[in-house]
Amino acid sequence: MDAVIFDMDGTLLDTEPLMDVFLIKSCRSLGFELTESILEQFRGCTSLAFWTYLVREFNLTQPVEEYVFKEKYAFSEELKNNPTLALIEGVEALIEELLKFEVPLAIASSASRVRINTIVERFRMGTNFRVTISGEDVERGKPEPDIFLLASEQLNVHPSRCVVIEDAENGVKAAKKAGMKCVAFSGLEHNKQNLSNADLIVNAYSDLNYQVLQRLFEIE
Repeated sequence: MDAVIFDMDGTLLDTEPLMDVFLIKSCRSLGFELTESILEQFRGCTSLAFWTYLVREFNLTQPVEEYVFKEKYAFSEELKNNPTLALIEGVEALIEELLKFEVPLAIASSASRVRINTIVERFRMGTNFRVTISGEDVERGKPEPDIFLLASEQLNVHPSRCVVIEDAENGVKAAKKAGMKCVAFSGLEHNKQNLSNADLIVNAYSDLNYQVLQRLFEIE
């Protein structure tokens, strides 16, 4: 194991219920109801992919980029000021252990650069992650592998020696397409994603440590 790459939403923080409420309200103000099936379909995807679908499906009148821009800044402000937002239990201890073993870490999230920076700054994680990759940094978002391949390139490690920690089906698919090991975190009760393609599924970060991640490479 030469590096560990974390997704962010639903993996480092339980932001997805907040995001769902935000998007449902946004769509309601535009005159339509956002269904749970659409939310699940685009879990882990970029805002661009999500709004491109909605503009086409519901005949929205503004350019896609307009909706993406509004979501990016409005939701980042909400995250910055939400008093209940916290790191998922156990993830901080895992990060600290990996750093103790000098494992390079990265964030590779479909979220906007603004949102990633908001989270990293709020929780003072800037020194923990050598690399942060946003969905805006690649042409193709998850489930394509581009975001994870760019992370490994910037970390200067081979994809086959990386472990990705994900919580979404699209993220697991992207990690496996990149040729990486993938651990799926399914510990949030609202997570309904199909994570069966992951190399390992855990319900709690207390089930993960440096040795467990290393053992993924002994099964080859």
